[in-house]
Amino acid sequence: MTTRMLPTFLATLVTLFTLVAPSAAHADHPGRGGYRAPPGRVVVTNQSGSDVTLSLSGQPSRFLSAWQTTEVVAAPGDTSLRATYVQFGAERVLQTERLVVVPYRTVGVTLTPEDTARLLVTNQSAYYAQLVIDGQPNATFGPGEAKVVSTRIGRHDLALTAEGRTLSRSRMDLRPFAEPRWLVDIPRVGTLVVTNPLPIAIELVCDKGLVRSVSAFGQTTYATLPLGGFHLTARRTSGEYIDGETAEIRPGATTGWRVDVPRTGFVSLDSDHWLATEVRIDGKRMANLAADGARRVEIPVGAHQVEVRDERGRVILATWFDVSPFDTARVSFGTPPHQRADDGRHDRDERADRDDHHRGHDRGDDHGTVVAEGESCGMR
Repeated sequence: MTTRMLPTFLATLVTLFTLVAPSAAHADHPGRGGYRAPPGRVVVTNQSGSDVTLSLSGQPSRFLSAWQTTEVVAAPGDTSLRATYVQFGAERVLQTERLVVVPYRTVGVTLTPEDTARLLVTNQSAYYAQLVIDGQPNATFGPGEAKVVSTRIGRHDLALTAEGRTLSRSRMDLRPFAEPRWLVDIPRVGTLVVTNPLPIAIELVCDKGLVRSVSAFGQTTYATLPLGGFHLTARRTSGEYIDGETAEIRPGATTGWRVDVPRTGFVSLDSDHWLATEVRIDGKRMANLAADGARRVEIPVGAHQVEVRDERGRVILATWFDVSPFDTARVSFGTPPHQRADDGRHDRDERADRDDHHRGHDRGDDHGTVVAEGESCGMR
């Protein structure tokens, strides 16, 4: 290259550099008017059945009503879509998608229905409780605690249990997006059911003195009783004690009491004797009867030995009899005045009296009988 051609070559290089440099600068900085890849589109159809909030990477959030379709212009490349809704004051994610946006292409996304239902349960009892849904444990609750629980969509049997008993039950149809609430408010009262299994009518007496009658084999209910111990006494309609109970009344619960069979029964002592008598049962003095007197006494159920002596000390009856809890046994004894051999005189021969006494025992029913509700029991 000659010396004269060098300046011309240098001038050509400067011109080329001037033309190329701006193009390179524009390629490095497309925001200044350089080349930018064309966008793609994302079309979202909301078939979830609820209003949602739609978020796309690098885009502001937008509201999308149920059954509405929207189109979003997005830059090419990987992006994420997120649809959410609000339930019980908290944001819930309905659906998320990873998308690849291609220039000039459209990506379609369909928001499907929710498959989870939620329920707000409030335990207003004083117990630690377990929520049971369709027979399966779901969640635990402290006293006064409220909690949102999740389950399948549909109709469910609900129970809140504590200490082996059910505090409350409900049956609810749970749907997506809804905000159902179940408030388990245990009343501060309880119920007592009293069963009378006896073949006799009874009376129930509370500590306030109120009396309630219950028929044979009957039942009665005391509703809305205050919590704590509730005392009842069961007695016969004639007033004698049968049984007693202090039932523990618990909130919202039903307590049962079955009256026990009486431990005592009655015997009617009937004297036809012309002298006063003393009646001993099982060796203990039970009654003193005037001539031709009678008395009804209460003694334990079972077999008993009775001995009757008149005021002269003569044994006029010695036998056994049975006492049942529901029938009245009857013991009759003595010689009526019109059967007296001395015609009322007190100076008859004592030996003849003793002979008459022994003959009476031999005959079996001259001086004493034992009867239970009309059925005669032979002397033993």
